[in-house]
Amino acid sequence: MLRLLKSNNPANYLLIFIIMAALWAYKFIAMPTAVDGGGMQSYFFRFLYEASLYQYIYTAFAFALAFAFACYASKINFHYQIVESGYQLPSLFFALLTGSIINAQRCIPEMVGTLFFALAVLRIFGMYNKHEDLPRSLDVGLLFGLSIIFAYKYVLLLPALIVVVAIVKPLSWRDLVSMFVSLLFVVGVAFCMVWLYGDWEELLSSVKSEALKLVIGEKYNYLNYLFGLPVLFAVLVSLLSVFVLKVFRKTAEMKYYHSLLFLTAYSGIFMLSPFSSNESVWLMYFPLCYLLSNIIVNSRRIAIQRLVFYGLLICIVVSQILQVMYFDMIF
Repeated sequence: MLRLLKSNNPANYLLIFIIMAALWAYKFIAMPTAVDGGGMQSYFFRFLYEASLYQYIYTAFAFALAFAFACYASKINFHYQIVESGYQLPSLFFALLTGSIINAQRCIPEMVGTLFFALAVLRIFGMYNKHEDLPRSLDVGLLFGLSIIFAYKYVLLLPALIVVVAIVKPLSWRDLVSMFVSLLFVVGVAFCMVWLYGDWEELLSSVKSEALKLVIGEKYNYLNYLFGLPVLFAVLVSLLSVFVLKVFRKTAEMKYYHSLLFLTAYSGIFMLSPFSSNESVWLMYFPLCYLLSNIIVNSRRIAIQRLVFYGLLICIVVSQILQVMYFDMIF
């Protein structure tokens, strides 16, 4: 399978779709609704909180978004050479990682916010080695603004975004000002729309409630660590790859690699904090799909490639079995 996905064959996307559909099957068939209240709440996503038949539609919409982003991850990889000769591997690993946490397989603020955040980071990668790139800076602010509109606590990711800019390109005050102006513009437009057509007091209450809410009871228990075994495995091998891989990379590829490592570490700290929900694991999928692809492409030993791929696959299968047993027990 690895040899097939390291080729540039459009038919690979059909295989990725089948794998992803198999990993989402239980969510579609048996568990259309959330099982805990630890997820982020957003004024702009109120229509998603209904426990009804529409949850099936929201799950299907989430699947479509995730698969579309998986395909885009490989397309942008081909364009920027984030992982040289990676081809469809980022799509494969993103599809696999989305099968980690079943309860996160739905259209939730964390998911949509993560996709916008990932698009912002990929837009930064397009600014590589440019002293100033105002159009892309405006795009980054716009995308990050949309991210925090859907998931308010993602505003804590702003320092990470600035660090990624500093890694990829020389810092320019014009770029930073453009980014912040665009960010404030998006947030300002959202507030104006609520003021004109919505409930201003309800919005402020929603933001205040989300900012002060700490997720502790649903977060720090051994079940979450068992269910998150695939992500823990992926993070571990990605961080260890710094010491294992001895390859010569292009300067751009090295900067992308360092940016993704930093995002993995930062997202991991955010995930471990009581400020994030379990469903914020979506943040980990984006950098990990490239880091795992990097190991497969640049590792000179077939044994390491198989260990990473099949090790992740086994962790996902074990995690899915444990989650299915747990959800069947509580439903």
